[in-house]
Amino acid sequence: MVSSTSIISMTISAIGCFLFPIIMFIYFKKKEKITLKPVIVGIAVFFVFTQILEKLLHMFVIKNNLIPNPILFSIYGALAAGIFEESGRFIAFKTVLKNNHEWKDGLAYGIGHGGIEAILIGAITNIQYITFSNLINNGSFDSVIGSKVPASQIYQLKQLKEMLIQASASNFIIGFAERIFSFGIHLALTMIVLYAIKYRKNIYLLIAILVHALIDFPAALYQMKIVNLFIAEGMIVIYFIISLIFLSKTKKIFKI
Repeated sequence: MVSSTSIISMTISAIGCFLFPIIMFIYFKKKEKITLKPVIVGIAVFFVFTQILEKLLHMFVIKNNLIPNPILFSIYGALAAGIFEESGRFIAFKTVLKNNHEWKDGLAYGIGHGGIEAILIGAITNIQYITFSNLINNGSFDSVIGSKVPASQIYQLKQLKEMLIQASASNFIIGFAERIFSFGIHLALTMIVLYAIKYRKNIYLLIAILVHALIDFPAALYQMKIVNLFIAEGMIVIYFIISLIFLSKTKKIFKI
C-alpha cells in the first residue's frame, strides 16, 4: 500500500509545481513588465531541444551501449544537458528573440524554460504517481499494467510500484523543492547566455554549458546510484543560492 501521507505529498507537489511558474510569471509581469513572447519561446525550446533532440541522442547512446562506464555516462549525461539546453537558449536569442535582449527578456525566457520543466517533471510526474498509487491501493495495478502495457515496460512499472510503496512522504516534498531550485538555476543560466549574445562574448556560451554540466553532474551520479540523495540535493541547494546571488547582480550588469 502507498501511504495516504505520500499521496497527499504527491498532490501538494503536483499543485505546487504547476502553480509556481504561473505565480512567478504574474509577479514579474507586474514588477518587471516582462512579456509573453520570451516565455513561449523558452517553453518551445525546452520541448525541442530536451524532449526531442536530446532524447534522440540518449536513445542512440543507450541502445548501442556506447558508454558502459557509470561515471563516464554521468559525465556524458551532464554535458549533453548543458550542450542542448544552452545551445537552445543561444539559438533562440540569436533568432526569434533577436530584438529581446534586455534583462527582463532573459528573466521571461528563464521562466518559460524552467517553468515548463517544473510542470512536466514535477506536476505531471506526480499526477502519474497519484494514479499509480490509487491502482496499487485498490489492488488493480498488476492487472491494469498486464493488459494495457507493453511487456518491455512491465519490469520498469513494477520497480515504480516498489518505489511508491517504500518511499516516504518527504521524498515528494523534496522533489517539489528541487523543482523550485532548478527554476532559479535556469534563470541564472539564461542570463549567462544572454550576456554572451548581448555583449558579443561567445565564450560565455561555453561557460554556460560547463556550468550547466557541473550542476547536473551530482544528479546524474545519483541516478547511476553512485552518490546518495542527500549529496545530490545538497549540491542543488548550493547552486541555487549561488544562482540567486548571481541574479541579484545581473540587473546592474545589463544596464551598463
